[in-house]
Formats: sequence, structure tokens, C-alpha cells
Amino acid sequence: MTDEETTERPRARERVTRAIVTPRLRLRPLALGDAPTVAKLLDDYDIVKMLSRLPWPYSLDDAESFIADHGEETVFAICVKASGGLVGLCGLQPDETRMDRGELGFWIGRPHWGNGYATEAAHAAIDYGFTALRLNEITVNCRVINDASRRVIWKCGFRFRGNGMIDTVAAGRVAAEHFVLDRSCWRSLKSWGEA
Repeated sequence: MTDEETTERPRARERVTRAIVTPRLRLRPLALGDAPTVAKLLDDYDIVKMLSRLPWPYSLDDAESFIADHGEETVFAICVKASGGLVGLCGLQPDETRMDRGELGFWIGRPHWGNGYATEAAHAAIDYGFTALRLNEITVNCRVINDASRRVIWKCGFRFRGNGMIDTVAAGRVAAEHFVLDRSCWRSLKSWGEA
């Protein structure tokens, strides 16, 4: 890490106001009009049980409340460029103890599984975290039974940090795996991709 990077402070969290475009996706700010689609996609216990902060059942009121106020979290609607359809969400939750660290979260609705959208969106959110938010470290957790999320996490270059437990609203206290990606590793992975 250069001296410039070590002294550069992370930016204060703000609402996402611009879109990020990837080869197949457009990650854009959430809008209240997204609530019915979000609620419909999350009307699936197999998705909700893998996420830490979502209640079950998940209602339209839950989606509207989250969209209206997701606090300091940076959240993107994951939309397919070709159709404009919303297929899931991804974001970065700030760490309460370290301003330069955030936690990655993502989910894709069942009708859109198996297309690689989660990996493509996660790559974009990670890049945003290290560039726009100036984070120095991004963490991610997944339940030990969530093979699909683990594959996305590995594809993004995270390293395994250990096993533990996490509290979830829908499923209670569950076994999880913890992963981390720091700025220097991310930079190396980006430069390898350019080679």
C-alpha cells in the first residue's frame, strides 16, 4: 500500500446516486417502485434463510421499509441490461468498529439463478467499495450450507478467515464461514485480470 492510500480516509457513506454498468448488468440505486419485485423475489424461504437480516415471511411492507431507509448501507438493485428487470440486490454494509471496512452482501432471485449474475454484481460492488468508498478491507460471511454463495466468494478472490456463528432473523443462530479481501489483494487480482 502506498503512503497516499494509507492516509486517504474512507468516504462518508451516502446514498447511491449513479449506476454501475458491467458487461451484462446495470447496478443502480434502489427505488420505491422496486418494492413489489423485491418482495416477490424474497417470497422464497430458501433465499431468506441464507441472509442474516431478513425476516420470514418477507412482505411488501418489509421491502418498502428497507428501500426507504437502509441506513448507512450502500445498496444496488441488480438489473439485467437487456431487459432492465431487477434480479436481486447487492451492497456494502459499513463496519461499526472500523470506518475503512465494509461487509459485502448479495442475493439473486431463484428464477435468475445459474447465470453468473451474483459473481458479476459482487465484482462490481467490490470495485465500488475499494474505489468510490475507499475501503481497505471487505468481509463477507456465508452459511456453511450455502455452496452457491461460497463459489461466488471464491471467484471474487476472498480468502477464508475462519468458521463461526452468525445470527439471522429468519433462521436463528447458524454456522457460518467468514472471508476477507483486502485492498492489496484486490489490486493484485485486478492487475492479473489485465495481463
